Amino acid sequence: MDTRAANLTYILPVPLLDFENVFVSRGERLGLNGLTLRIESGEHVAILGPNGSGKSTLIKTIARECYPLRREGARLRILGRENWNIFELRSQLGIVSNDLMTQCTRDITGRELVLSGFFGSIGIWPNHRVLPEMEEKAKRAMERLDAWRLASRWTDELSSGEARRLLIARALIHNPSSLLLDEPTTSLDLPALHEVREHLRSLAAGGAGLLLVTHHLDDIIPEIDRVVLLKDGAVFADGPKAAVLTPSALSELFGMKVDVFERNGYYHAW
Repeated sequence: MDTRAANLTYILPVPLLDFENVFVSRGERLGLNGLTLRIESGEHVAILGPNGSGKSTLIKTIARECYPLRREGARLRILGRENWNIFELRSQLGIVSNDLMTQCTRDITGRELVLSGFFGSIGIWPNHRVLPEMEEKAKRAMERLDAWRLASRWTDELSSGEARRLLIARALIHNPSSLLLDEPTTSLDLPALHEVREHLRSLAAGGAGLLLVTHHLDDIIPEIDRVVLLKDGAVFADGPKAAVLTPSALSELFGMKVDVFERNGYYHAW
């Protein structure tokens, strides 16, 4: 390779995900069944599918909570690498999941919840050394989500929407290359749902990469331009939003008649 080509290779951004023929076992079944998927850094992508389609397994595989089976020809790279220190990886990816939501029931403050993102924990422990620059980054992340007023509140007293905002702030403290959001509007009432979606729109407009995992069309904000449909642990369809979110594709995906309409950039199904 000549010097110019080498330099060009060096400066090109690596893909967020590069999965080829990936199998992941969840008990007696395959959560991912030969999944092949590539997502570039900075893309705004939604992963849509019914329960049991492999959505949560995909997020857990990215976060290194699940590991692939050894198969010939399989490849699993995250940000260009196959091997990661789990804490280093999680500092590169801002992950917001329902598993984290269920842990927001302890006596920790909003400030402590956001700061704990530096340590891969939920809450601050005696062995954690919180530096002044960490405090400043946490404050900026909370202000970005209009959540600084929640800094001194106990998380077990917060509404679901307030807790979700703090978890998104927690995910932002490392300035990650992409945010991974697993069902970000679950259990939210209508005002909180609208609020979280507007914050996601603002983050996307500000240049943050988004990988949104959901089974609700309404969660797919207008800034998302690519949709991947998952079924039985593999890609069922992948392409531009308007080409994928069609009545025929969604009817086959969910195994029932589905009608779709679009309004102001949002898609709705019934």
